[in-house]
Amino acid sequence: MTKLTAVKPTNGKAAISEEKKVADSANVLLSAPKVNGKEPEIVAAPAVIQVKKEMTLQERIHRVDNLSLLCEKRTKLVETRSQLERFQISSNDFNCSMRLNDSDGNVSTTSFTPGIKKVIDFLKSSFDASIKEVEDQITF
Repeated sequence: MTKLTAVKPTNGKAAISEEKKVADSANVLLSAPKVNGKEPEIVAAPAVIQVKKEMTLQERIHRVDNLSLLCEKRTKLVETRSQLERFQISSNDFNCSMRLNDSDGNVSTTSFTPGIKKVIDFLKSSFDASIKEVEDQITF
């Protein structure tokens, strides 16, 4: 709180000093000297109080279900990423092949090792990003 006290008058005018005492860090008091013999208006800023809302049973069950789905998704992503890590590519151009199938039944097969290596590296980085995204969503 701010306390206003009168100090010895100088030149026939009363001077005002402020003695500041902070009782509550949430309240901020502003004051000004007397104007036309009237007391200054003291304005207190509202205290910011955050109250954590208690979750209902239904909300908790929903939250647990969502966490369970996120954990399953992460597990599948990690398993697929591990399979890509075990995939062996050597410098021989014909030691591996890649086959792509689309929804219309079209098939494309290649044994071009540098291309397959780039696809695998891209997939690994994509899985890493997806795993990180899912892990960021898992909060309590």
